[in-house]
Amino acid sequence: TEDGEMRHQRGISPAHFKAMVARDHPEFASMRQQDAFEFLQHLNKQIDIAERPVEGGALNPTSIFDFTTEERLQCTKCSRVRYTTQKSSLLSLPVAKRPLAAAEGALQEFEPVQLAESFGMMTANETVDGYMCPACEQPTTAVKSTRFATFPKVLAVQVRRFEFVNWVPQKLEIPVQVPQGPIELGAYRGQGLQPGEEALPETDDQLPADAQPEPVDESVVVQLESMGFPRVRCVKAVKKTGNTGAEPAMNWIFEHMDDPDIDAPDSEPQGTAAAADPAAVEQLMAMGFPQARVERELLQADGDANRALDRLLNLPSDDVTMDTVAAATDSKDDSATLSQYELTGFVLHKGSSVHCGHYVATVRHGLGADSAWFFFNDARVVAQPEPQSEQAYVYFFTRND
Repeated sequence: TEDGEMRHQRGISPAHFKAMVARDHPEFASMRQQDAFEFLQHLNKQIDIAERPVEGGALNPTSIFDFTTEERLQCTKCSRVRYTTQKSSLLSLPVAKRPLAAAEGALQEFEPVQLAESFGMMTANETVDGYMCPACEQPTTAVKSTRFATFPKVLAVQVRRFEFVNWVPQKLEIPVQVPQGPIELGAYRGQGLQPGEEALPETDDQLPADAQPEPVDESVVVQLESMGFPRVRCVKAVKKTGNTGAEPAMNWIFEHMDDPDIDAPDSEPQGTAAAADPAAVEQLMAMGFPQARVERELLQADGDANRALDRLLNLPSDDVTMDTVAAATDSKDDSATLSQYELTGFVLHKGSSVHCGHYVATVRHGLGADSAWFFFNDARVVAQPEPQSEQAYVYFFTRND
């Protein structure tokens, strides 16, 4: 105001909002430094749980973040392919690290990267060594890639702007250049089974009955545990990366942080699990999930209701298949046809270390030439004519419908 007084809009303060959302979470309820992307995941999950029983979740506001990814796996020996889908609501992108020459003792700077390069890295082919091909019936090498099957109304993107140095996470000040105008993501859309492609048999990728699983390197597991990761996650990462060392295993953990079953032990053979707890079944069914799916996910989660809930919220339901994705593409479903976005907000971490600092946000009001940007710092909000998004940690893109 003219007399220098700072006035605030009436409403819920950021501190009260954070306390309310985090009250039942042991980590977020503390005063320790938190990760904004993980907090967003927690917030979305709590809203999803609360809204799912209401009209089957039809009014759930977090549905604007939902999309489906398509994973393509091809055996390089027989050339057969398999397509699977995965439900997602948040996207994590890698960032290319290209250091610039710096004087001794000076702050390390990096070459700017384009956002499109990170999307290209996400959708690039990845080699899978030791893949047990169900058609070849022997270990082979496969090529795997991930693309969009559908596009969300709002795409939330984390850029992994950090690395581990001597097992300590270090923040990387890599500028990511994001276009302020329309951004077309159609080039990263999956196409499903193509003419001339032969599908792999629908069977589990298991070793032959007489094959013995390779023991994990316990020294690598201990290294990962010392960083604070749960043992079951460490063991799984070492197995998935074929005992190739701590760094590949650590990278696997960060690439699969959002997997709902990342902390689930290896599944027992079908038919050996006990019946699902009726009380847990009733509890999860009250959230709007069908009984058959609830019982199946409880068995996969060894009866743990919290892990089963994560699977129910994050894994595709029985009706989310390549056929339903194709049907959506043929229909007027905007999520399968529209793929142009504009940047409408971002969260920035201010501070040189991941262990301390402060989060601020910039939000765009409206789209097109009449839009305006505003800067949010706790309860303070001011206009920001020229938003600085190059060092943002989480980006929000709104689809142009």
